[in-house]
Amino acid sequence: MRSFFQNIFSILICILLINSVNDLQAYALGDVDWVLIEDNELGKQWIDQGSLERLNNNEIKVLTKFFERSTKNKDKGSTDLYVMRINCENKNFKDISINGLPNINAKWNSSNNDELIDSVIDRSCSLIIN
Repeated sequence: MRSFFQNIFSILICILLINSVNDLQAYALGDVDWVLIEDNELGKQWIDQGSLERLNNNEIKVLTKFFERSTKNKDKGSTDLYVMRINCENKNFKDISINGLPNINAKWNSSNNDELIDSVIDRSCSLIIN
């Protein structure tokens, strides 16, 4: 009986992973419309306007790109892609995918006054609501 539940659990995880990959493939296949949202000493933050999707009355989903500046060399750094789920009412977010990998254990977070994240939340919510 235990192996039966383990098999069911494994199947459910596979379905979730496949569904997440399908969402990312949709982003990868379409045109990406990157819009620079913020540029400061920490890095740069973009959103893909074409990926904005309303999930329900208060929540949206958006593909974002973050360039983190190196503290040693302003021109070098790293770039990461995130699929963010944002609650526009309470301004919380969670990264449901990072660099194409599903983040199954994503938890809701506040921005903790991070200027780059705040700008993504504000701009994305204003674009989807209007």
